[in-house]
Amino acid sequence: MGYGVVLLLIVIRNEESLSIKSNFIVQLLSQNSNTRVFYVFRRESEKFKEEWRNCQVQLSSSTLGLILNYSLMLLKSPRDARDGLLVRLSLMKPKHVLTGEGFLSILSRTLYLCLGTGARASRLMNLLKKTGTPKVFLIDEFLSLNCIDLRKLKLLGPLIYVSQDTAYNRFGFADNPITKVLMFRLERDAVAHFDLVVACSEMERLKYLEMGAKNAIFLPNLYLTQGFEPCSKDVLPSISIVLRGHWGHRAERSLETIFNALAHLDRKIRVYMIGIKPRRVPKNVTLEYREFINSKIEYLKIVGKSWIGINVGIHLAGTNERKYDYAEAGTVVLSDKLGARGDLLSHEYTYVDSYDLAAKMRQLLDLGKVRLAEMGKENREVALYWAEKGRLKLLDSIKEVTTKHNVVDFKTDT
Repeated sequence: MGYGVVLLLIVIRNEESLSIKSNFIVQLLSQNSNTRVFYVFRRESEKFKEEWRNCQVQLSSSTLGLILNYSLMLLKSPRDARDGLLVRLSLMKPKHVLTGEGFLSILSRTLYLCLGTGARASRLMNLLKKTGTPKVFLIDEFLSLNCIDLRKLKLLGPLIYVSQDTAYNRFGFADNPITKVLMFRLERDAVAHFDLVVACSEMERLKYLEMGAKNAIFLPNLYLTQGFEPCSKDVLPSISIVLRGHWGHRAERSLETIFNALAHLDRKIRVYMIGIKPRRVPKNVTLEYREFINSKIEYLKIVGKSWIGINVGIHLAGTNERKYDYAEAGTVVLSDKLGARGDLLSHEYTYVDSYDLAAKMRQLLDLGKVRLAEMGKENREVALYWAEKGRLKLLDSIKEVTTKHNVVDFKTDT
């Protein structure tokens, strides 16, 4: 691994590919010409396989991890076990959800994350110890906390933890006290080893400081799309709804709430629906449905045409990306109680049920297209402000961490 570079950024991810936030950070830091990025993965689909390539290592699972993986497969809720069997017998279509929704299934996954995600990393560690190049380690989300022993990594260089959300408030884990406590302890015990925690909202940053983080900053879940400019609003009233099918029953119930609210409006309204296909559409709604949009620019253009974006939260952790997608597209935001969490926009309004949503939507639509377009522009300006402030804070914090650990001066030219 003798690259002859000034700094080696080692990214550790216990999944197939990097999270959006870590990928954004890596691209940002890669602009430093003196930085080389080295990727370390452990893929669930290839537990036995170890593979070395240029600038990338795929690790195999530890012996304990393999034992726990196959033993915990038996620990499933009756409904999830039945669904899994029917899928394997091709008697039903597989459901793409964030995690099994039964208690035992969630407990099984929690125990595996806490105990079974370790990788066979002795060869990698020996090589890193022999390499004289200064190193910084980027640990990608709570899924990766137990992939390699953090105490051993810390002897080789500063550790940065990139968090998408606090683990104990993620979908599924927060639904019962046992899994919530287990995930809280997993992350709390790990956070003590990190030199820097990158949270996804100001709310999450405060949580990590309370957990014992030495230094925590927040980088908003906004990843600016090059080449996108906000477009003109529709002539007639319109809204956007983004609800992915793999978000499970919560998303389906939320969609019913939204369409119940639309049925109470005494006007025609266009709905841009992305994700779940609604079962019932009120007579006053003109539906434009897409299951998925590959192009981020096309996605933002569609969202940006609407007068209002409906933002539904699925879990209790930090600000979701949809809220910032709406803001980047220049749209007024109407959020449910979970969707409103984390960060502040200029024109974001919260609803508690279908009647509250209908009332607030009626009042917003009465303001008219021109006023709502102005309000959406203000949301975009605020979001861009937080994104730039977070970017500069991230670069300054990494420079501070590397300097403190006698790592070569890390350039942060803007």
